[in-house]
Amino acid sequence: MAHSPPPKLWYLPNHRDALQAHTHFLHKLGNAKTEANFHAYYQTLIKEGTANRTASNADLTSSYVPFKTKCIIMKYRTGTIYNQKHAVLFKLSTSQTCPLCPHFDSALHILSGCQHTQIRNMITKRHNIACRMIFKAISKTGSLGSSCIVSMDIGSNEQTTMRNLQIAETA
Repeated sequence: MAHSPPPKLWYLPNHRDALQAHTHFLHKLGNAKTEANFHAYYQTLIKEGTANRTASNADLTSSYVPFKTKCIIMKYRTGTIYNQKHAVLFKLSTSQTCPLCPHFDSALHILSGCQHTQIRNMITKRHNIACRMIFKAISKTGSLGSSCIVSMDIGSNEQTTMRNLQIAETA
């Protein structure tokens, strides 16, 4: 049985730039832009002291967040979620518009802005589920609980009742 040759070792004079260039050359993965808007905004918040590093990165250390979700979060933060812009860059498409609707495709468009009917319904459902979770947490706070809620948009009354969410009459 023949053994495959050992992998070729590469000398990297500087670990950041040389590794990034080498990785991108081989796999087209190494050019995440740290000057992307989201990254730049977050760095500004950190410098100003308004960002809570522990809370804003809790999703990455939480055992409740699936690994695939953590990967999507990091891709969004670094501007590397695959979209039509990347498809054009890699010569896999000629159009930067969303394949489902006539708008420009981007990470934000993919995660929350596509106006295609099915996508919009998925976003609304995800919003309602998140709001119900928040409502349950507020309800458990004791005397203030749900009586302090002035307004909320968490879907239909039957969905709220089905999940045993009791809205105070004063709300």
